[in-house]
Amino acid sequence: MSNLYLNGDEIENIFKKHIKTTVYSFSIKTLFSERMSRKINYHPYYQRNYVWDTAKATFFIESILLGTDIPPLIFFNNGKDIEVVDGRQRYETIKRFKEGDIKLSSKGLTKLMQLKNFSFSKLDRNIQDIFDDAKIRIFEFEIINEPKLDPILEDKVKKEIFRRYNSGITPLNKAELDNANYDDDEITNILKNKIKDKQLLQQIGESFLSKDTISLENDSAKILQFLRKYLILSQFPINTYASGSNRTETIEILYTFINDNTEDKEKLCDFLIDTLNDTFRLIKYFSSSLLQNNRYINECILWAIFILKEEEINYDNLYSDKNIKIIESILAEDISVFQAEGSHYYKAVIGRYQKVVDAINKIIKFDFSLYFKNDNFNSKIKKIVQSEDDLNLKLDELSSLRVQKPDASLIPVDELINDLESNRYLIRPSYQRQEKINIFKASAIIESIILGINLPPIFIFKNEKGIKEVVDGQQRILSILGFIGKKYLNESGELVYAKNNSFKLKRLKLLKDDYNNKSYNDLEFTIKDKILDFKLSVIEIDSKLNTNFDPVDLFIRLNNKPYPIKDNSFEMWNSYIDKEVIEKIKCLTNTYIDWFFIKQKNKQSDRMLNEELITILAYLRYNYTKKNKNSLGFYKRAENVNCRISDKKAITSLLEKLTISEIEKIDFIECIDYISNIIEILKTKLDNNNLKKSLDLLLNNDSTNYKRYLVNFYLLFEILQRLATNDNLNQINYEELQSKMNSIRKKLNNPFESTAIDNVQEYFISYLDNLAK
Repeated sequence: MSNLYLNGDEIENIFKKHIKTTVYSFSIKTLFSERMSRKINYHPYYQRNYVWDTAKATFFIESILLGTDIPPLIFFNNGKDIEVVDGRQRYETIKRFKEGDIKLSSKGLTKLMQLKNFSFSKLDRNIQDIFDDAKIRIFEFEIINEPKLDPILEDKVKKEIFRRYNSGITPLNKAELDNANYDDDEITNILKNKIKDKQLLQQIGESFLSKDTISLENDSAKILQFLRKYLILSQFPINTYASGSNRTETIEILYTFINDNTEDKEKLCDFLIDTLNDTFRLIKYFSSSLLQNNRYINECILWAIFILKEEEINYDNLYSDKNIKIIESILAEDISVFQAEGSHYYKAVIGRYQKVVDAINKIIKFDFSLYFKNDNFNSKIKKIVQSEDDLNLKLDELSSLRVQKPDASLIPVDELINDLESNRYLIRPSYQRQEKINIFKASAIIESIILGINLPPIFIFKNEKGIKEVVDGQQRILSILGFIGKKYLNESGELVYAKNNSFKLKRLKLLKDDYNNKSYNDLEFTIKDKILDFKLSVIEIDSKLNTNFDPVDLFIRLNNKPYPIKDNSFEMWNSYIDKEVIEKIKCLTNTYIDWFFIKQKNKQSDRMLNEELITILAYLRYNYTKKNKNSLGFYKRAENVNCRISDKKAITSLLEKLTISEIEKIDFIECIDYISNIIEILKTKLDNNNLKKSLDLLLNNDSTNYKRYLVNFYLLFEILQRLATNDNLNQINYEELQSKMNSIRKKLNNPFESTAIDNVQEYFISYLDNLAK
């Protein structure tokens, strides 16, 4: 039983005979008592680093003070100590706050602004008690019975539990957050009606979202987010906007201000729609393929026309054939400023807005400078957000905001799905996201149910009409309904099927041999019964007991995962691949971290990107030794060629094999050692007095830009390993190496200068081979 993935009988046997699951709650005071703290290991090796910044930590602390439920902590009790399998970020945030390492930030407070800059010790004693008395739900897995599990197998079970609770997370994106936040917003609802016009909807999708096909159901949240932004962008100086500092918060402040100070909101929305139509009228005349459907050009033109319209400047001249050609010519002469890659950087943002202004000023003389830089802007924002922050938070104020909720009740799947056919439930209230869970994540939920692994609780809000709104748990419920093939009553009062109705299980991890590609009807009666009898944890919040309760706020707090673990990333690989491989990668990373890094180490937000870089380089080496030179992909993109890892899923697949194949593991470890050797040789080529700066110059050849990009690391390594293969690495000096890097960069930026390339991938692999000769 040394495999990473055991067969169905083996894993079911483990969960039946060796794994006991207990659900309980501890107060924060008990959980962080001296005795419990000694027992708990909140950073086992398979956990990622602590990544929450102060704003995210503050939002979480505020949730606890408000009595909002938080996701349970997942513990693994091995008899000696207790490991935090899932929930390190939450556990460590509470610990840091209790110990005085976190002061509450205004950026993370949404309801308790009076607590800005407070540490735990500075809080009123009564509020400290509220925090200490808050209950944290815990799912604890424990090894029981004899003979005890082999330590390697125990380690694999822990990692599987970790991955199961993390891979199911589908965090809200910004548009979905806004959809919830602006659920009752008057301007948003007016705009919702405007975009029911199919032609307008399609034009917005093509011009600003780079989508050929668009639907109101799937894309309305993104479109409304875009429209709200461009209602206020003329008020946001581009120099300040481009810096990215507090950009999202500032947009929200400006939008709220305009919303609160606009009497005729219908007229304001009409103004925006008219501006959009004038923008569409202009861009439809662009004949160059470089300019057509370029969202960055279109956004800048929309911004400029909005300003001209606000300033009551006549811009009819823009639409003449002669002037259209002038605009096209100016925009096309430096099309690189309108490319997606690096588009969010300050220089790129300023560049594209300035380029559009230059084009328009050739026809209409208008001074846009105030819309680029306004020295009074920051003071204006401060005046808008002035509030009574200096007032103390009174206990009765906090009590009125706190959620009064019962303990979770257990409801069998069979009972819940029958209830969902009645008008007692609303599975998709207006603030909910669209049904988006994919079949693979839905399959993982069904697999957990078959194994008897607890699912996170479902939150229900019983509104004043007695209807039970599903605040959190919609995706879990729809996955179950879809698999079983049952209908539910939707928001329009119609009985409908889930999106993935009667789906077959896919990509199961533990029960793949027994249940992959099986539908509910394919299962044995006993397994069907097990699913129907599975007890879901449900927490119901009654509006009668919580007159000030806001279900939207709870929805956001439960679904706004600050930094979810990404698939095919080192954060995820760290949680389940072979321990020896992980430790070797981490050791190598730390050895050279002072100068060989993709991102400078940051204790507050270390997403393990440097470890990921080393892993990818080892993967490139591994495939090179296997005569597969296509791990690094080259793709034609407009007038240049983009370079990236061909398929990061392939890295995941390889890393999974290392645990079931000793030969593959030995080969991969040799590749890690090879990377170490290459880095040592590279070090001898650099300026020993300033390794970091000389590597910056090698990667960028620009003394003014020390931004490091993964693609340049990939290219440098591919050149180095080819030089080593040809026995040329030791002889080459820094200047020669820099020349080769400049050569490949230039070729990527101007690949079609001197030759037509039929096969981009083949051409650039050959080009790298020739560089090393």
